[in-house]
Amino acid sequence: MLGKYEGYLYKICYGYTFNQDEALDIMQEVYIKIFRNIHGFDETRPFLPWLKKIAINTCLNYKRDNKKLPQLSLDLETGEDGSSTLLDCIAAADDTEETAVFHETQEIIIKSLQELPDNYRLPLTLRYLEKMSYEEIAAALKQPLGTVKNSVFRARNILKKSLQSHGILEV
Repeated sequence: MLGKYEGYLYKICYGYTFNQDEALDIMQEVYIKIFRNIHGFDETRPFLPWLKKIAINTCLNYKRDNKKLPQLSLDLETGEDGSSTLLDCIAAADDTEETAVFHETQEIIIKSLQELPDNYRLPLTLRYLEKMSYEEIAAALKQPLGTVKNSVFRARNILKKSLQSHGILEV
């Protein structure tokens, strides 16, 4: 049953951490919590909101309990997941300058998202990557609607300033 939600769950976890290993660790914790608490699940209710709530809470707990600096791989080989590195993409591309700019921009955006405070990053991720309404986010995070709207607004402004400082966005 959980197999059909695996991609969805990974998307939530990765959208919060922007790190494949951490996302997989969080997914494992979510699966453990589901199996330990499945007896408490009300079968008359939909499963997905229950899964989403467990995933969100696990992301919050994981970040709180595992405060550490992000680690970047300096490998020039293919990644463990089979993905190519930036240098591989550049070497294989027809327009190397365009590819390099694209990857540099992508790295800056991910770094800017990672630098957002946790209380801003999660609502922003849920709003724009998960396409959740403000009301759904408020219910999932157990926060007032105004707080969620304010967090998303502030997160967008911080992200905008960060991207402007890197020359990605123009005023």
